[in-house]
Amino acid sequence: MTAFRPDRRRFLKITAASLGSGLTLGICWSELSADPASAAGDFQPNAWLHIDPQGLATLYVAESEMGQGVYTALPMLIAEELEIDWRRVQVTHASLDPAYGFQGTGGSRSIRKAWKTLREAGAIARHMLISAAARQLGVAEEACFARESRVIHRPSQRALGYAELVDQASRLPLPERVNLKSADEYTLIGTPVPRTDLPGKIDGSAQFGIDLRLPGQLYASIRQSPVFGGRARSFNADSVRKLPGVVDCFALDEGVVVVAYSTWQAFQARKALQIGWSEGTQPGLDNDQVLKQLSDALESSTGKTILQRDAPSADPGPKSLRIERQYALPFQAHMTPEPMNCTVHMDGQTIRIWAPTQSPSSARSSAIAALRSLGGDWALESEEALESRIEVNTTLLGGGFGRRILQDYVTQGVKIAARFKQPVQLVWPRDEDLQHDYYHPFTLHKMSGELDDQGLPHAWRHRIAGLKADHYGADELPYDIPRVQVELQRLDTPIPIGPWRSVTHHYHTFAIEHFFDELARAGGHDPLQLRLKLLNQPRLKRALEIAAESTDWARQDDQRHLGCAVHSSFGSHVAEIVELQGTGNQRRLAKVTCVVDCGQVVNPDILKAQMEGAIVFGLSAAMKAPITLARGRVTQSNFHDYPILRFHETPDIEVIIVPSHEDPGGAGEPGVPPLAPALANALLAETGRTGGGLPLDW
Repeated sequence: MTAFRPDRRRFLKITAASLGSGLTLGICWSELSADPASAAGDFQPNAWLHIDPQGLATLYVAESEMGQGVYTALPMLIAEELEIDWRRVQVTHASLDPAYGFQGTGGSRSIRKAWKTLREAGAIARHMLISAAARQLGVAEEACFARESRVIHRPSQRALGYAELVDQASRLPLPERVNLKSADEYTLIGTPVPRTDLPGKIDGSAQFGIDLRLPGQLYASIRQSPVFGGRARSFNADSVRKLPGVVDCFALDEGVVVVAYSTWQAFQARKALQIGWSEGTQPGLDNDQVLKQLSDALESSTGKTILQRDAPSADPGPKSLRIERQYALPFQAHMTPEPMNCTVHMDGQTIRIWAPTQSPSSARSSAIAALRSLGGDWALESEEALESRIEVNTTLLGGGFGRRILQDYVTQGVKIAARFKQPVQLVWPRDEDLQHDYYHPFTLHKMSGELDDQGLPHAWRHRIAGLKADHYGADELPYDIPRVQVELQRLDTPIPIGPWRSVTHHYHTFAIEHFFDELARAGGHDPLQLRLKLLNQPRLKRALEIAAESTDWARQDDQRHLGCAVHSSFGSHVAEIVELQGTGNQRRLAKVTCVVDCGQVVNPDILKAQMEGAIVFGLSAAMKAPITLARGRVTQSNFHDYPILRFHETPDIEVIIVPSHEDPGGAGEPGVPPLAPALANALLAETGRTGGGLPLDW
């Protein structure tokens, strides 16, 4: 066990005035939270455990559930230390309250953020329940232990259930010292506990944002400018208002809105809109122009240096071989299964919002900005007053992938609902969803490397130009290459850019890992063996060793081609090997083997599902059509021209988990970055041709 002293800045024992009688523990997840004593008594922690008089434990979670399993994994952390019967645990999404600090889910942080705090909360509760039991039984605390929602006196085997103890436990002071379990004592963490959200998703009772139905609810849809930055100059409002079920038709800055008595009526009326658009500042923008901007940027300046180890010489030297390549990584959309939607009800003094959002805090900020933009009394209210009036209810999310961190759909929902006394649900049709995304940026990578007389890389230069691109994933190189220089040139753009699953790691890893293969082959080395020789991250190296053994890397022939790639991100280390069978038109994507070291695994089934989802997501980006621009417009409109991987195209996927008791890393995103370069490297092994970027020439 590991002992710790409860920090009163982070844990408060409070009576259950708002939750009924029981034991409630406050948990402060924000490092910036104030001491309760120094905040004039108004500090409240931003998540808590409540055990009711029936012994039912409720965990209030401030993380959005979008398929990654936080409604199961986070309760497991509490339950492990609390020694509660797992069947006596339930989870509820936390309200948006200042006590919770900033609420936002992304960066594969949910488990990492809660790992220590929630276990400590469970341990404190367990200790207090044991203390209460010892007092009732008249025995020493040291002679008691907790198991399956009971406290048992070891010598006599007398036992009291948690339901019998919560009242007295809630009156006890916080313990001075509490023990956390060691990894070899875990009975729940590390086991494949079934997900708590699955029954509702199977029987249809689970409520996503798009499922919400309120009395008197109206339905809205919108047509936004097809050109970035465009505005509606004219539209046929009068004729649209006469269509069946239409309540109103009006313009916002973002586009033209139709409100009706059903989603179908709103969608049909939207199709009837005839809009004259002003076409913004760059109506002729297309992919060729974007590529030229990036190429010019690479040629005209060196950009900001983000990594340097003895900058490579311009002169390769008499015994060196210089290799140069260029890779273009295109725009990508999110295509969440559930399109953007938001329901808003201006109910007297309260603005109630229901949204599938990755950030309730950002949703509230966007709602405030939307209200202020309406002018009038809204513009006169203080920030604090508006915050107190806004209630954000976070529903289940039908996929996020970073898209629902941005709150444009909430902004629109609030502006629309401000015109009505009834609740209004805004739903974007799929074409709006695809053509008004915040896209994974277009980036261009110019690579050059030098090989010594043994074919080993001794110089590496990576020059990046990207639209609002960032450096994460390129500011570290996991290989021992003596001279390295990495530069980034970040360009501004009117095209909306936003986080996409694995964010910047995706495009940087493709360039790094595919170019490494090219250098290895040019120097006469096996790409996997050269990686093992040069990798300077032990956990990443071990993952690759396991992958090589599992796939029988050495067994390659003219009908079996393998490609590998590795990357560390979000605290996890991943090696992936792609297997192709056959050649040319007979080629088949047979298998992806993924080895992941993410430290201590909370739920292996959830981890495997996350890695499998990341692989399918990455394959879609690597093999399918990207987002393209023509005349300032996104040319794709739905799944028919922006397809995702289908069932029959999906290879066998094997996920191998490296046993570890290190602190947990992330799971949702780390499986994406190595996938595309591993596939490109398998194609390189088969054809001998480099991949010039994505999508790959499949």
